[in-house]
Amino acid sequence: MTDFQLTAVALIAIWLTLVAIRFRRSTIVLTGGMFVVGLYTMIALIDHRLTTRALGLSASASWPSTIAFAAGWLALMLAYSPVADRIATRWVAKPPDLRTFSMLQQSTLKLLIGIVVAWLLGGFLEELIFRGILLQSIEALIAPRFAMPLAAAVAIVVAAIGAGVIHLYQGLRAAIIITQLSMLFGLLFVVSGHNLWAVIICHGLYDTIAFVRFARKKSRYSQVDAG
Repeated sequence: MTDFQLTAVALIAIWLTLVAIRFRRSTIVLTGGMFVVGLYTMIALIDHRLTTRALGLSASASWPSTIAFAAGWLALMLAYSPVADRIATRWVAKPPDLRTFSMLQQSTLKLLIGIVVAWLLGGFLEELIFRGILLQSIEALIAPRFAMPLAAAVAIVVAAIGAGVIHLYQGLRAAIIITQLSMLFGLLFVVSGHNLWAVIICHGLYDTIAFVRFARKKSRYSQVDAG
């Protein structure tokens, strides 16, 4: 692991610990932690201690191919989503608490603002933190001791659990669902050759579809007033 990775992983670990133990519903802590890691990453890039290539953010050799790959993976994730929900439902009886997103159902403008925020926080920052930094750092840490497929698998799971932790404000069932979907994002990152743009696009599109379905009350958990 590089010095940047060591420091970044330490920041992420502190942030996730605070969220898991005490601040699951604190918007300041949840978003603040993301921006702190993002700011540290930006400073490292400006100081040339880090490259966009190391994060998986170098320019794609073929944007049409990257977008097509992301769209194809999106279809896989949409197909798996009901399965993830059924698995989580078996483990946790209480449904997700999605009252935070009730504003999406109030107007088209609020839905559009929510989608933009989802692309920034979920599509970009979340993927930068959990795939671009955490997953690759775990890979680098354990790869010398284990074969790469195993190292990648462990890294995918660890990063996915981290992503699940920051969604605990939606309830345990939602966190389990998101952890499963996050594993698919991690797998996409690995099979795409650590191309973070493919994952960002896939994540952004997935959230967009989820938000539109929620706003139109077409999703299973869109009746927030009824829980």
